[in-house]
Amino acid sequence: MKLFKIFSALLLLVLILVFLLKNTEEVAIDLIFIQYEQVNIAFVMIGALAIGILIGYGVAVTSIISSKSESRSLKLKNRRLSDELNDLRNVAIDEGIYDNDDGED
Repeated sequence: MKLFKIFSALLLLVLILVFLLKNTEEVAIDLIFIQYEQVNIAFVMIGALAIGILIGYGVAVTSIISSKSESRSLKLKNRRLSDELNDLRNVAIDEGIYDNDDGED
């Protein structure tokens, strides 16, 4: 399975490179604060892809960290509740509560 993933990633990379090499037009980019007049469209696509990958990676890492933190918290709470339940199960029954049941006070 790992070899299949590597082969697919390499095939995708080759297809992306072929696509980028065919797009050789130059475009003008107008960002809010900066303007570029003649930029190769392949560089624009690579930049957009890189920014998208970084944002996606950041979101994934944040999600994984929050999930692990929540899991750790729930495991700790489960351990505390299990310990409390075991303590309640093992409490010695007080024999003094049966002394007053015969009606003799």
